[in-house]
Amino acid sequence: MGKLNAVKDSAFAGKVSSAVASSALAGKISSICQVFVLSQDDIHQILSNVYEVIHRSTFDLVVLFALGWLFVPAMGVVYDVLDDGKDKIKRVASRAELRKNASSVEIDDKNDGSYENSYIYQFAVHISQAAKLALLVYLCDIVVVALHTVGYNAEGWGNVSTLFAKVLYTSWIANRMQRFKTYFLTKFLHNCPEECDKVQLVNRVLDLTVLALLVVKIMGYFAMETGVALGSIAAFGTTSTLMISFASQELAKGVANGIEMAASDRFFEGDNVHFGDGTQGYIVKLGFLRTKIRKYDGAVLDVPNSQLGGQRLINVSKTKTCQVLTKLRFSYDDIQSIPGALEICKEEIKKSCPALTVEGKPFRAMISSFETNFVEVTFNTNFTLPPTGEKFWANRQALFLAIDRGVKKAGLSYYKPFCEKCVTNQ
Repeated sequence: MGKLNAVKDSAFAGKVSSAVASSALAGKISSICQVFVLSQDDIHQILSNVYEVIHRSTFDLVVLFALGWLFVPAMGVVYDVLDDGKDKIKRVASRAELRKNASSVEIDDKNDGSYENSYIYQFAVHISQAAKLALLVYLCDIVVVALHTVGYNAEGWGNVSTLFAKVLYTSWIANRMQRFKTYFLTKFLHNCPEECDKVQLVNRVLDLTVLALLVVKIMGYFAMETGVALGSIAAFGTTSTLMISFASQELAKGVANGIEMAASDRFFEGDNVHFGDGTQGYIVKLGFLRTKIRKYDGAVLDVPNSQLGGQRLINVSKTKTCQVLTKLRFSYDDIQSIPGALEICKEEIKKSCPALTVEGKPFRAMISSFETNFVEVTFNTNFTLPPTGEKFWANRQALFLAIDRGVKKAGLSYYKPFCEKCVTNQ
């Protein structure tokens, strides 16, 4: 009986061991942690290997340290020496010119530019940064040596140090490209300040392009060094692939609409706009994916670019003219006196509204309709003013007062309710 129980216990233990071996984490956490539990021999071996690496690379490390922390100040000393020499030459030339012309020539002993604003400084800074990054790569090599010493197998990752160096330097180059891009765009904007909106668009597009290229390049490094391609990372199954595809389409559509809106000069940040769906307000921020609009009541509306791209649009800020239609009502008893009264009203409008347009745009005041109880008169006036702002509203008020003065001068009276007004932007 005891032997039978022993056989059963042995079989059960074998099943448990098999189950643990095929599990994801059960029974494996302790074995993983044991890799990082170091004995005195392990520590001694790690220190020996690290010392060997440093000993073999002593010259390299000294050179990189000098380039990283001493090269910039050393080039500053050279720049100051050369700059002092230029100043001496300038002073000698100035004194010679003074003696030759016998006239007062001001001698400027100040430097034309500081070291930090020179091209030599920029060159030295880039060399220094590259050297410091190389020291980080050396540190990565030391970490890999230590991991190999304690038995941690990193061969499945490929060449970790090479991958780290490629990612590090590629990211640094992308950052430098963005800095140079910003410098040249700022310089261009200083010469052409009226192109501010277009420069902002170019800046955003270039930032997105550099970021996309950086991501693609880094994924290529991972595929080359580790054998893990971008497709295998994203392919979690048919459902996730479809979700990512749809999300990518919406993202690409939003970005395309954002670029199209900014590049088409339809509107920029700060413009007063009216969209076809009734959305009205000022553009607060124009992004790649979303646009923020501050409505006239002060509320800020966040709208996806995909909802704005194909809409009809009136950019009030770019509109230079406006039209005001005014409709008045008079009694049928005064119908014969209305044409003369309208001419008087037109003269009053010309006197009171200097922005009135009389050429190329209609300026009419005529009987427009016979209604059941009254005669309707329409004033069609156009002005060289934007259809918004204080000037527009002051001109509109002057128009109404001029019409009222003309009606009173003609001796007519309004039919009550007497007025219906409509404002149309052009």
